[in-house]
Amino acid sequence: MELILLRPLWLLAVLPWLWQGWRRRRQPPLLAPAMQAYLLPGRRRTLPWLWLAGLPVILALSGPALRQQSQAIPTPALDIWLLDLSRSMQATDLLPDRATRVRVLLQDMLAEAHPGKEGRPIALILFAGDAYLAMPATRDHQAMALLLPDLRPAIMPKQGSAPERAVALALDQIPLGQQARLLLVTDGLSAQQAERIRALWPCQGSLFCHQQAAPRLDILLANGGKSSRLPPATSKIQSFGATLGSELPAPDVATMQQLASELGGQLQWLQAGLPRFAPLPMSQTLTAHQSRDLGPWLLLPLLPLALLARVGTLWLLLLAAGTGLFSPPPLQASPASALSTQESQAWQAFQQGHYLAAARRFQDPVWQGNAWYRAGDYARAVAAYTRANSATAHYNRGNALVQLGDLAAAEQAYLATLALEPGHQDALYNLALLRAQPPQASPAAQDPKPIDDPEQATTPDAPLPPAPPVVLLEQRLRKEAERRQLKEEVKGTWNRALKGDDTW
Repeated sequence: MELILLRPLWLLAVLPWLWQGWRRRRQPPLLAPAMQAYLLPGRRRTLPWLWLAGLPVILALSGPALRQQSQAIPTPALDIWLLDLSRSMQATDLLPDRATRVRVLLQDMLAEAHPGKEGRPIALILFAGDAYLAMPATRDHQAMALLLPDLRPAIMPKQGSAPERAVALALDQIPLGQQARLLLVTDGLSAQQAERIRALWPCQGSLFCHQQAAPRLDILLANGGKSSRLPPATSKIQSFGATLGSELPAPDVATMQQLASELGGQLQWLQAGLPRFAPLPMSQTLTAHQSRDLGPWLLLPLLPLALLARVGTLWLLLLAAGTGLFSPPPLQASPASALSTQESQAWQAFQQGHYLAAARRFQDPVWQGNAWYRAGDYARAVAAYTRANSATAHYNRGNALVQLGDLAAAEQAYLATLALEPGHQDALYNLALLRAQPPQASPAAQDPKPIDDPEQATTPDAPLPPAPPVVLLEQRLRKEAERRQLKEEVKGTWNRALKGDDTW
């Protein structure tokens, strides 16, 4: 505990207070002492109560407070998951495929992370040809649980394999001095990729590194251990230039095991049970400084001063006004705060699967439509989506109309999506499926199976289409890829201009 001043500039008011006291002492009395003793024998010299009362007021305004020293509290380390969603994760050497097995395992790991308690902070990074931050570090594991079941290579805007970019992005997410663990979930690393990751790692080859702050790299290998072949690619993956039936080599286990060992972690294979890595290190988090304002208590001496000055009513009014300045205003629920609370309750209900309750509380029409959609009330979902004019709203409205069997209106909704966002790949894909259906087909055959319908799978082995949160994530990743490509093009143009190349 230490004594501090919250508003120390108010102490400058002591200067005019001292000047006023000096002036009072220098002011000559109206009567000489002998004359005053003769004319007013029973009257004593009065004290300057008004002037004395100014001192506690100034001290109260300066805000003396007792501040509690910050304390170090042990907290779990930051856990960053780097999920490989490259084309090779669709290999079927692990049934039904590598990506599905990884998703199931990560869901089990998420449920196992401190059940019933406040979970450790976990961040999620997706990578293929490039790396993207899908979920910043959060203790809200329910939000990540909504994304995991639908993470597939098809949502990645750029195919390839660049784990070093994912590692670089993960290292940027670690605060200074924070303990962290990077869990790289992949089906293999080449020697060149391992070398690039090793070059990015902090404290490598340094004698002056704080080892307690160095992150740790664990590798979870999703591979059957032998060479395998990719299944035939879907049309969406083929658009990225993937080769049909590519041959995948056996993983370089020795390289990955050496990399994990050098970076403080270990390599484990994806098996039936949960992987047993070393426990995460604990970080020391300093609590915030807490101060208790003692200013109002300094106003209490004004009560006896008010009585002694015989102007108690005036002083009591001043005291009440001063107390009102220090007391916080009453907390009233403004419309904005009430709306924010309602949205928070709606989002919590949506995460817990209570879609009907979420739909009644959401004020945002898109998310209200998403809740009605997940609840199976497609008519209300269409009505909610109609209140918004965005590409996402029109696209989701088209999917809901497909569920209702109104394919003509669904086609118009997809066209409205493309009018606002001409490069909307999912709307183009669904619109192509709609127009490819024969005109006399049955309603079941005419269903284009939109990708964000959660109820399309007819067998347990059939992949479930992604839910609206994953659709929004896919669009965000695609837009981020477009921004990065535009940035690279501008940078290349600028470099050519600096070199004097006039061919551009």
